[in-house]
Amino acid sequence: MKQFIWMLCGIFVSGLLLGTLSACGADQFSTCVITTEKASPAQEAAPAPADQPEDQPAPEDAPKPGASITAEEDEARMLAYGKALWDMYLLGLRPDGEELERASGLGPAEGNQFAIVDVNGDGAEELIICWDQACMAGMQGLVYTYDYPEEELRLVLSEFPALTFYENGTLTADWSHNQGWAGRFWPCTLYQYRPDSGVYEEVASVDAWDLECTREDESLTAAFPREADADGDGLVYYILTGEWYQNPHASEEDHFATLWGADPVDGAALEDWLNTYTGGAEPLKIPYRPLEEVSISHLGCPRPEVTYPEPVG
Repeated sequence: MKQFIWMLCGIFVSGLLLGTLSACGADQFSTCVITTEKASPAQEAAPAPADQPEDQPAPEDAPKPGASITAEEDEARMLAYGKALWDMYLLGLRPDGEELERASGLGPAEGNQFAIVDVNGDGAEELIICWDQACMAGMQGLVYTYDYPEEELRLVLSEFPALTFYENGTLTADWSHNQGWAGRFWPCTLYQYRPDSGVYEEVASVDAWDLECTREDESLTAAFPREADADGDGLVYYILTGEWYQNPHASEEDHFATLWGADPVDGAALEDWLNTYTGGAEPLKIPYRPLEEVSISHLGCPRPEVTYPEPVG
């Protein structure tokens, strides 16, 4: 008899589970979680929702970044970005009138890229320019924002066009050259967006010493700071702050104990330091587009009439 009763209970519970799972709806990508844990005394003593005091307002969700941006503001932003892109593409001019170096002397500047994406987390999209079709000294990585209702296009970063943006408003910019001892590591500069100033401010730069780069020099091989190379990979790093560039790259006077006046650290220490600014955030995937007529026209700003002078000779 007892076995029969247990069998009926099992059938009844199975029916309840099947009905609950069916109610979730597989096409809604929901997951039903059925708990069998006994409620704690505190949970059992908690009043039912209907018994909660009525004078306690329901918690409000924090406004999302950019929630206050109107369609009118967004349209004005795209038109301003479009005009700036036309001036760069057709005339080789930045919004401030500074001339950009172009691979071709006359005609549109082909081969560069741009992106429109929110990279500082304020909810408004920025304009990113990757101007790399020039000689090394003429390459530029530019980030603009649009101030509304001031109707002002404002430059918030100017760097070498090798930028890595992070989700929390920090970024790294690779140096244009790696002619020191960094070897496997490419030196870079870390920036952080400051809402109070509205621009990206430099935090520090990072250089490195790769033992492989100086192995042929016996004195440098002997001076390599092995005590700082905790993981033994032959690579140590230098976090450069303040006016570090006023110091020599390396000095025999201090037996090469420092680079640019900074002490060496291992890779783990560098990663910990970087995480204090990035918060462990992942790099953003920037959807770059070619700087060409079709891409610019999508922003709604019409192409201006431009007449190029006839080439001499």
